[in-house]
Amino acid sequence: MEQRRQLRIARNLLAKVAQSGGSFFAYVQDLAKNGVGFTCNRPLAIGDAVDVALNIPGQPTIALKGKIVWQRNLPVISRNKYQYGLTLAEPSPSFDRYVENQLKREYEHRRDARYTDILTVENADVMDLLDAATEDISAGGLYIRTGAPLEMGKQLELKLSGPQLAEPLFCLAEVVAVFDADPDDLDHPYGAGVRFISFSGDGADRFKEYLRGLESLFHFHWPPRQAPAAAPEVEIEIE
Repeated sequence: MEQRRQLRIARNLLAKVAQSGGSFFAYVQDLAKNGVGFTCNRPLAIGDAVDVALNIPGQPTIALKGKIVWQRNLPVISRNKYQYGLTLAEPSPSFDRYVENQLKREYEHRRDARYTDILTVENADVMDLLDAATEDISAGGLYIRTGAPLEMGKQLELKLSGPQLAEPLFCLAEVVAVFDADPDDLDHPYGAGVRFISFSGDGADRFKEYLRGLESLFHFHWPPRQAPAAAPEVEIEIE
């Protein structure tokens, strides 16, 4: 579908959705300039017209109008039953500015090469992370799959281990994005983006070596319109 081919951003924003039958709360987790994707427990039909009051922390509520253009049922393990795609019927300058700013920030964060590799992610303080695994890996952080949603902004002490690592790596990371990852994966339906803050001991150097090893094994992905002519040296910035 054309509305899903444009640049999109994953977020987890509370919204109040109103239609002729009343109003209800939903979570907007997929944003693009001409529409949003959201999850809720209210059955809707393709073609339904709805009004969305989008709650963005620290900003005025953004009012959106549109119609439902796609729908799918979510697995029973999900906290919401349905996922919908909404195409905007009217332009919203404030929404356009918000999406543009979020896309810019996201793609600036994604300038690092992305690698597909599986590492086991463990954290003694978060039981839901004990069986988490990576979806992709970069110098700045990880995209992980989990059995339950994580809390935005939470800092986690992680242990990373896998066949490519001679010894586990220990690091401090922050959750910077949360969203439903794959509704068809009943064991790990949720996803989270985590940003590295620091590594223990010589972990930063060993992680850099690990990435260089992946570089020789995989072709890495660059965001649209940012593919360089030649791959740069992998660098890691630790605060």
